[in-house]
Amino acid sequence: MKRTRMATPGFESAGSYWNNKKNVTDLYVRSRTRRTWQEKVDEQFRTMNIPKGARVLDIGGGTGTHAIPLALSGCDVTVIEPSAAMREELQKNISSSGAATITVIPQRWEDVSQGDLGDPFDVVIASYSLSMVEIGEAVEKMQACCRGTVNLFWFLTPPSWARISRDLWPRLHGREYPAEPLADCLWQALYEMGIYANIAPERKNDTVYPDTDEVVQEYFHRLDCSTGAQKEILKEYFTQALKPCDNGFVLDGASYGAHLWWRTRTE
Repeated sequence: MKRTRMATPGFESAGSYWNNKKNVTDLYVRSRTRRTWQEKVDEQFRTMNIPKGARVLDIGGGTGTHAIPLALSGCDVTVIEPSAAMREELQKNISSSGAATITVIPQRWEDVSQGDLGDPFDVVIASYSLSMVEIGEAVEKMQACCRGTVNLFWFLTPPSWARISRDLWPRLHGREYPAEPLADCLWQALYEMGIYANIAPERKNDTVYPDTDEVVQEYFHRLDCSTGAQKEILKEYFTQALKPCDNGFVLDGASYGAHLWWRTRTE
């Protein structure tokens, strides 16, 4: 499924998308200033129950959503983050928070060696950063460097952007949009590796837009559009799909993520 998506004309990989500074500042950073986002992160911390002083590996740590609070609580944190745009925001957040103990490795997880990581970690986190094609190899490396608990967060149902892509790609580009492997596929892959992970759902927060024009502009870029006719298709779609809320508009329909976790055999 991953390879089919990557071979789709016009498809932009997660790595490429999040290496764009505008995408990071306009979408990623903006969404993480909302109260609902912090509530979700607080719930993730509650379910992971990471003790103070733990040695933690955060794969695809982004701008420090998990890493900075953990470092401030006394954890020894290492972040794997290949995106230069993400690392720039991460360094700003580290400086403003005073969490100076965070080690940042500027590589993809696939390219990190065991020698780069040092001593085993008590906790490994990969929160919505599982863009690796060879998921088995990625998980095996997590297992090898962890003496405690591995925590993976991934999509349980298609997120809003995936539903929009599925609905609009045929009209915009004349072909079907291949689906993203979801948490059921991930759990099955773990099962086939002999890892019997716990799994718990989490409701994803709605993305709030101030008006239709903003969401049209976002998806005009996101869906590889270039013509006025394509923009009109987007306007028609979002006029029907957006529903009013207290402070703007949200896309209709809830989506869910999943937290998968297990204790490693090397513990």
